[in-house]
Amino acid sequence: MREQESNVKLIKLMRWTARVLSVLVLILAITILVTPGTEVEGQTPSVAYWILLVMWCVGVLGLLIAWRWELAGAIIAIFALITRDMFYFSLSRQSFVDFGMVWLPILIPALIFALVWWLDKKAKEKMFEARS
Repeated sequence: MREQESNVKLIKLMRWTARVLSVLVLILAITILVTPGTEVEGQTPSVAYWILLVMWCVGVLGLLIAWRWELAGAIIAIFALITRDMFYFSLSRQSFVDFGMVWLPILIPALIFALVWWLDKKAKEKMFEARS
């Protein structure tokens, strides 16, 4: 019984850690969207720039979805990152994995959400087996 309580506390801690990180990523995304871009005077960013930015924002949206549906949100976030980099590669034939600025802010909370979903599922299975 003590072990189950400990697991529940760990799951809650990890869930809230992922949620806090996702809020921080949301604040970063809003900051990026409202801050003037790196465009040269008189030039607007290219369509590719906007597509890459939108795909990154879809990853952030996946983190917000993970607040309710942890696995689905984590999958959306990671899929958006992969799709974003595949799109960039198809345009430029260069790998554009800017791991620190693009991937890490989304990847870390997404992986924590997926891990929490898995741990919660295992805990529920153990509880169901104990009642049977």
